[in-house]
Amino acid sequence: ILNKEIGHFYRSYKKQKNHQLPFVTSKLAISKDFFTINKKKKYITNKYSRGRVHLIRATHDSILTSSKTINIDNPLLNCRIEGLTYRSPARIILDKNLVVKTRSKIFNNTSNYKTIIFYNKINLKKITTLKKMNVKVFKTPLDNFGQLDLKKILIKMKNLGFNRILVESGLKLNSNLLRLNLIDDFELFISDYKLNKNGNGSFKKSFNTFLKRKTFKEKKVNLFGDQLITYNLK
Repeated sequence: ILNKEIGHFYRSYKKQKNHQLPFVTSKLAISKDFFTINKKKKYITNKYSRGRVHLIRATHDSILTSSKTINIDNPLLNCRIEGLTYRSPARIILDKNLVVKTRSKIFNNTSNYKTIIFYNKINLKKITTLKKMNVKVFKTPLDNFGQLDLKKILIKMKNLGFNRILVESGLKLNSNLLRLNLIDDFELFISDYKLNKNGNGSFKKSFNTFLKRKTFKEKKVNLFGDQLITYNLK
């Protein structure tokens, strides 16, 4: 009974048991004209979309982001829904050259939330500082493009006990993960507004390459003007 639906519901569990890679969900917010950055405001989507993101965080055991996102946006990356704050995930930061700002908000509560950095370029002073802040660091090899090897990082994350990973980062990391076929679910939040000349970082090319096929689409949710489209990529 409902074999197909049940199989879909347990996708992340089955992947956890049968694969060396964890289940990866990626979340990205874009304007109606595909921009990922609003030059004039911090947020692209409305408060209902942002509330939904906190709910999604509560269903994952870790958040994967980049040092660029930390340095520019200075996010907390926790769940701020009353009654679910205890479900805040661990924070995993990709920082090839160890350029993350140690005064960022994300390092204010490392005693409560596990925080990990994957890096490649050795900076002993920075590593010592991070370890004193209760941050775990792992030196990671580069891929053929001179970037941190994302597949090896995901395997390491699974070996560390993380099975449901949420990617919250910008255009570059999302596009690279899509290119490497490392994303299982893609949560695309689309604003009701166009940014036009105030927009930057277009996702249109990646969308046309990886998400345009309608057969991938699982559901569409109206968030009081904004839309959330979930794509099942595996």
